[in-house]
Amino acid sequence: MFRSDFIPHKIYLEEASQDYPLTEKILKKLGQIPCEIIRSPQSLLETLQNSRDAIGEGKKFIFLTRQKGEFVKPCPCTPHHISCHYIIINLDLNCPLDCTYCLLQHYLSNPLLTIHVNHQDLWEQLDIFFEKNKHRKIRIGTGELGDSLALDHLTENSRDLISYFRLRKNAVFELKTKTMNIQNILDLEPAENIVISWSLNSSQMAREEEKGAAPVERRIESARVIVKKGFPVGFHFDPLIRYPGWEDGYAQVVKKLLRTVPPSRIRWISLGSLRFSPLLKPIIQLRFPQTKIIYDELVPGKDGKLRYFRPLRLELYQKMIDFIQREEGENIPLYLCMETEEIWRETLKKTKGKGIF
Repeated sequence: MFRSDFIPHKIYLEEASQDYPLTEKILKKLGQIPCEIIRSPQSLLETLQNSRDAIGEGKKFIFLTRQKGEFVKPCPCTPHHISCHYIIINLDLNCPLDCTYCLLQHYLSNPLLTIHVNHQDLWEQLDIFFEKNKHRKIRIGTGELGDSLALDHLTENSRDLISYFRLRKNAVFELKTKTMNIQNILDLEPAENIVISWSLNSSQMAREEEKGAAPVERRIESARVIVKKGFPVGFHFDPLIRYPGWEDGYAQVVKKLLRTVPPSRIRWISLGSLRFSPLLKPIIQLRFPQTKIIYDELVPGKDGKLRYFRPLRLELYQKMIDFIQREEGENIPLYLCMETEEIWRETLKKTKGKGIF
């Protein structure tokens, strides 16, 4: 069962974060949900860490706090692989969805669904960033450390972000999701530099490995609605996962996608194969004992992450490119996520994602 409008069991509110407009908005929307004011989440985190499944338990609660550091950072591209020079905005941390392969299970030490409420600091940081980069084209977005729209019915972040970025003509701004939570966006005027993107997988992998996410068919239908509204869209087939029948599974999703969404309105499609830190493997084994995806032919890559053996990755990418081109998607800009220059050359015959702007 996927979650359309996530509601937490309880809200934890940092004492120093009470007097912010976003705090007031969320508390008003969740007036029936218990709220506890705390000075620090440390004791709460210690309690969660002692539970059988700290990550799963953390997804039940929202923590309202302030971002003490930088909201805006370069995407931490993996070493020895081609960078997409993406800039990320870390607004919400963690996600109510629960994908087996999610790197946040290992990457973040705080399992709580964390919402940063000090947005005035965000706008100030963004103004400084764009002043320093006013002569450069910027690709920027949320969704790196949490789904861009999974909590949007509570935060309405999409409204504020779209309003800000539609005026930044040297920027392409992206919201990335696995949900159908698009109602706030549909209330806004579209802009060509605002891209709403969906992470896609085969229908089988979405059912088995992406707990809480919307079915793939509904993600594609949401993209169709967004295009009808006037926004361009993007798609991320990441991670591509090998399993018996994967070729037919991914071919069917690509066919459904490109026969539902006009290729001319797709700004990009990214491709990335399953990869994860060796430290994530025991976490996946403990939390998702039924999954088989971590037992394929995975070897350490140049960055130390476990990846499919090179010929298997090449086959995944080449088949996906063929599926896309077969469905008249040959003019859609494609790029690979966290891949080596050699793989780029052998699959896309280039070493950077041209045509994204």
